[in-house]
Amino acid sequence: MHHNQPGPDLHKGTRARRAAERLKRYRHALLLRAVQGAAYGASTTAASLFVIWLHSRF
Repeated sequence: MHHNQPGPDLHKGTRARRAAERLKRYRHALLLRAVQGAAYGASTTAASLFVIWLHSRF
């Protein structure tokens, strides 16, 4: 009896590894989006503060 299909443990291991890779990629994308969002928020806040400061000067 020969079956080229890997055993259940090996299959489970590959599935777990694939899930871990997907999770890592997802976390990386989430972190990148969070950093971009924070940078965007900071820039818009700085711009609005600058505008307010300009308006208060003139």
